Amino acid sequence: MNEQRVFGRKEATLRRAVFTLLVVSLFVQLLTKNSLHAADDKFGIGLKAGVNKLEGDWYTPRFNPMGSLLISYSPISYFAIGVEVNYSNLMTKESKDLHEVAHYLPVDQVDINEFQTVAMPIELDFKFNFLPRNTVNPFASLGFGGVNWESKYDGSTVVREGKEQKNFDLFFKTSGGLEFNFDNGLGLAIGADFRYTGVDLLDQRDTGDLNDGITSIWAGINYSFLKKDPLDLDRDNVTKRLDLDLYRPEDRNGFWDHDGKPDLGKPPKPTKAPTVIHYPVFQAEEGRDLRLTAVITSEIPIRTATVIYRTTGTQKWKLAPLKNMGDVYYEAVINGAYVTTAGIEYCVVAVDTDLKGIGYSGLPKRPIQVKVASSGRNWRIVSALVAFFGWGAATYIVMTKQN
Repeated sequence: MNEQRVFGRKEATLRRAVFTLLVVSLFVQLLTKNSLHAADDKFGIGLKAGVNKLEGDWYTPRFNPMGSLLISYSPISYFAIGVEVNYSNLMTKESKDLHEVAHYLPVDQVDINEFQTVAMPIELDFKFNFLPRNTVNPFASLGFGGVNWESKYDGSTVVREGKEQKNFDLFFKTSGGLEFNFDNGLGLAIGADFRYTGVDLLDQRDTGDLNDGITSIWAGINYSFLKKDPLDLDRDNVTKRLDLDLYRPEDRNGFWDHDGKPDLGKPPKPTKAPTVIHYPVFQAEEGRDLRLTAVITSEIPIRTATVIYRTTGTQKWKLAPLKNMGDVYYEAVINGAYVTTAGIEYCVVAVDTDLKGIGYSGLPKRPIQVKVASSGRNWRIVSALVAFFGWGAATYIVMTKQN
């Protein structure tokens, strides 16, 4: 009877946590409803592979292979909602952990390879990104769901006190890791998860005052289906107003003229004018410095190199000098005070000492256009809090000794 009351309290606590997450998710949806950006809308699908380990009453649980399938939706770049299905077998290294399972056998005859708890968590996740527009993006997430589990020994479901040891129970999840994002929609990720369940029977040892949990360490791959921008149908980041070929992207050879049309004719004749190789920046965040780099070569010494820029929709150009960083490498910084949600247009220009040779990337009539998103400072604070409290709770549960 006492065990039933303890289990009831644990179940009630977990239900309250799940209800709280639901309320938080509805609040976040309302918060983001009026700040959607078409360029950020995307669905994604991914796979994860790694190892799972039971955190419970076993002395020496072991890591076993696991796999996951994920589907996600990002209403904005800093936040995503996802569904994940995970599968693994939970096992132990020592036969003494299984005396309650195969109690009819001497300890030295218990085969640890014959016992496993098959676990299949199905969950809803809320993911918070720190730096979604960077190549490397740290993230943290919270989630909840249900785990379908079944304990087996020698191929048969374990039966205790006349009851088969299988069920579907609630769990709470925290997760974190690093994403590596690429322009073509592909991404790689590494991370770790912790799921705290509403049951203390995954290891078939219902001792102690804490329920069982599952730790996962994994690597994954995902693909994002980016929504087409009606102003840039060929996705070469040259808008419809400036694009001379709407359906074929501009060639990516480093010598962009930013007319949106691939250069299919003869290569340009050799020239003594400076050559500017610059891979444009197309996205930035409000209030953050915009760093631009270029490789500039010339037969005649360079007199000056600069970035000319302006706020999209305005006429006045400003200057940001390109500083030589050594050899042929140059860098300029557009102060964050001028990086607003209106957007930035810029060109990279180099002039030789004879004042006759000019090299450029982008022209005032066809500038490189940067889309500037709203500041993500508040979202980064939320992400930090999610990581702190989520992994703080997970660490406490894992490190706490069972009574």
